[in-house]
Amino acid sequence: MGTGDGQEAQIAAAALAVALCALAIAITQLCGQMLATADGYRRCQPSVMGAWAKYTKLRWKWSQMRFETLYTTPEIFLVEYIERITRFEPAFAKGAEAASLHQLNWVGDDGGLTHIWRPHHMLQSGPYRNVTCLDGELVNQGWCERWDLDPSLELACWLPFLRSIRKNEDELINRRYPVYGLRKDLPRRAACRMVQRSWDFMAPELVRPLAGTNIGDIAIIVQRLGMKWQTFKAEIGEMRAEGDGHIIYSTFVRSLGTILHYAHEPTRSFDITTQSCEGLQRELEMIHAKGADMMRFGLIPTHNMKIEYMAVGTIQEVLATLDNLDPSGTASKKVRDNRQFEPTATHGVSDLIPMVTPLLKLKGSTKIRLPVPMEHPVGLMALKEGFVVFRYRLEKNFTNMFEGSSRASWILETYDSLRGDHEMWEEGVDIGSLNRDHWHEFSWKVHDVCQEATDYFRDLGSDEKNNIDYGDLIASHIKYAVKFWDQAHGNIQRGDGRDHHGLTDWLAEGMHMYWDFLPDIVSDMKRKTNASESSIREAWIMLIFRAFCWSRCHYLGPPHARYPDSTRLSSRYWDSKLPVYLG
Repeated sequence: MGTGDGQEAQIAAAALAVALCALAIAITQLCGQMLATADGYRRCQPSVMGAWAKYTKLRWKWSQMRFETLYTTPEIFLVEYIERITRFEPAFAKGAEAASLHQLNWVGDDGGLTHIWRPHHMLQSGPYRNVTCLDGELVNQGWCERWDLDPSLELACWLPFLRSIRKNEDELINRRYPVYGLRKDLPRRAACRMVQRSWDFMAPELVRPLAGTNIGDIAIIVQRLGMKWQTFKAEIGEMRAEGDGHIIYSTFVRSLGTILHYAHEPTRSFDITTQSCEGLQRELEMIHAKGADMMRFGLIPTHNMKIEYMAVGTIQEVLATLDNLDPSGTASKKVRDNRQFEPTATHGVSDLIPMVTPLLKLKGSTKIRLPVPMEHPVGLMALKEGFVVFRYRLEKNFTNMFEGSSRASWILETYDSLRGDHEMWEEGVDIGSLNRDHWHEFSWKVHDVCQEATDYFRDLGSDEKNNIDYGDLIASHIKYAVKFWDQAHGNIQRGDGRDHHGLTDWLAEGMHMYWDFLPDIVSDMKRKTNASESSIREAWIMLIFRAFCWSRCHYLGPPHARYPDSTRLSSRYWDSKLPVYLG
């Protein structure tokens, strides 16, 4: 090979190298241009959304010659407890999956990825303890060891929010007040569904993917964390809650809707045995069933009735409920008249809570607190004056009203047994100084009695001979119960009061008035049923006694306390599926 041939080969090689470089540059530019079509892809990277970026995917769309960005975020909601849960052991996971949800129990058969996390103590060792954080350092993020982790390491606020929910439910179930052999002490739990979405539908001003939820469920979940809603105007995007180191506030994006932002103090201790957290302590005693959640919105769940709930959160709802119970308008007019002398008076209406509401406390559970659904939730059905005078009048009228009634005899025997063994039967439950062991024994007895009284009305409704509708009986009672306040005070002022047993005079006189109203209640019921007068009288004393038992199984608040409308959420938000997002 000559010298000329060698030079030509070198020139050809150089030209080939230049061409290859140009080709590489062209391919790189082409790939860059193609990747640039993936709108939002850079906003789904670890620098923006933490380890959840592992779920970000690109999908090529041939019809548009571009990439579409797909991301996955959780949709948070409440789910009813399911007795049978299929256990699913996922593969090894890192990042957000290991940090927040980890190993899951899957529930439901609708094909959706619906699941509930398991208690933290089930994974104290193994590969889930060490996961890679955003800065690349290995940080011990097991189930509960690093709750003081700086939340700024994860820029998507729904990551610490999920961990706070799970940790809170662990406290509710396992730590504070154990349940005697029960696994269903938290029958309505938070869960999430993993949803894949396209960035094509994101508003231009958003900088990171959002988790989804809805108004009805987030309102409850936030309160379970010990927060209190300062502002809750979901329809205009104004929402703010604070409490126990947590804060949630909202911004409104016109093209999308309400976006919630969550933050918490990194150094906040979750050990409530060493730190006083009033909101969380209150929630630890709270019953978390569907009926209890309804009460947060001023709704009373019902049983043995044709309607699902009664609205009593505001005075307007109270009056509307009374008009539904008493179409004549007598009851609502009486409440209006009473409020002219006492602006907050709803005396007698509070009887609806223990009479209408089903047993929400689980047998054996120490969780007895309920949200307050109305302004004055505690009435004669929960006060010692009502108990003592009721028993006195029942024994006094036994011969002429209840001769031969097995139920009247059972009430007297059961009442005396409970009074003899447990002082709190008449005195009431002081939740601040409650002896848990004594309460456990007492609650089992009262729960059984309340269940027997409930079964009585279920059977009574199916009795063809003495068919007494439970709702009709409550309506007849409430029609006259709202009259007791002014008539009791009138009797005392005229000197016509009865034996008050050394208790508050107008309250004791109020229960005397209930007995005085019994003939009127019987007459009102006779227009609704063919049952005998003796059967109606027996049903009425069973109604009162069941309300007594219900009041001792649940705790609404101290006597005579007033809870203004601001302590409850509007009933229109109950079970609302209006979407909101977590940023």
